[in-house]
Amino acid sequence: MFKYIFKQTFFWVFPGATVIVGPNVKISNSKIIVSPGAEVTIGPNVNIRNAEIYVEKGCLKIDEFSLIQGMNSHDRLLLIINDGKVSVGHHSRISCKKIWIRFGGNLTIGNYTNINNGSEIRCDESVSIGSYNQISYWVNIWDTNTHSIMGKDDRRKIAEKYYPYFGYEETKPKSAPTIIGDDCWIGEGVSILKGSQIGDGSIIGYKTTVVGKTIPSDSRVVQEITLKVLANHNLSD
Repeated sequence: MFKYIFKQTFFWVFPGATVIVGPNVKISNSKIIVSPGAEVTIGPNVNIRNAEIYVEKGCLKIDEFSLIQGMNSHDRLLLIINDGKVSVGHHSRISCKKIWIRFGGNLTIGNYTNINNGSEIRCDESVSIGSYNQISYWVNIWDTNTHSIMGKDDRRKIAEKYYPYFGYEETKPKSAPTIIGDDCWIGEGVSILKGSQIGDGSIIGYKTTVVGKTIPSDSRVVQEITLKVLANHNLSD
């Protein structure tokens, strides 16, 4: 096992893993573990701080001058690649709460894209996020149902088998590619779920949920909340 030492950081590289770290890389207050057979490439001038990164099977590539960061030392960004690929373009800032790749999923994030704190990306098949996007806080971008629907007997067997780790999936849940184009503005609390395609230059408003829809380029999408006022009725009715 090889060990890279950065500021307040543990960087473990197991035999059989491939790791390339470019010049002027800064990693602080982070934990990075690269398993046998996995690949990690960190380009020049990348800054990683307040992060936990686990690459079990697959590869992670971060291009030059990108920033990968959690909110603080107690609220780290969690990036888990159980099986799949993650590619982050240059000059992007990724401040998600969690990125989780399973079942051979492929996540690509373009250049000069910003993803803010509290957001989550779940990828079991394919998530593509283009360049020059502004993605706000607490945004969910998923290409998967995250859990398979099964009978109670099967679910109980899995619960017993993997206790105390609940929610383990032995089979891939239903999934469909999720695509966000370039130059989009994704508002706070938005959920973009499996099978959705957001065209270039679109704005998705606060707390809107998009499921399996194609949004044309330069669209404005807002989820309206209708408040029904019931006159002349008791609250107990």
